[in-house]
Amino acid sequence: MDKIDFMNGQIKALVNFANALIKSHPSPTILRHHFETEARDAPNAPQGLSLSEPYIDGMADINRQLAVELEYAIARRDQHEPQPD
Repeated sequence: MDKIDFMNGQIKALVNFANALIKSHPSPTILRHHFETEARDAPNAPQGLSLSEPYIDGMADINRQLAVELEYAIARRDQHEPQPD
């Protein structure tokens, strides 16, 4: 169980870092495009592991969380940009 807790901590730290990058990126729309391209790629198995259903589910869950953060960043940017007349 310690190994799983350790890995969960690592994942949380990486998600926190990704959220910070999303919030500070100068073009969240372009970032979203690149993220969506990467997220559509077939998942790669970590060395020595097979692609299990929980692995794929976990990856999809994090991708959903990051996609939501990207949408929030785009909405925040759009609220602060001057709108053309």
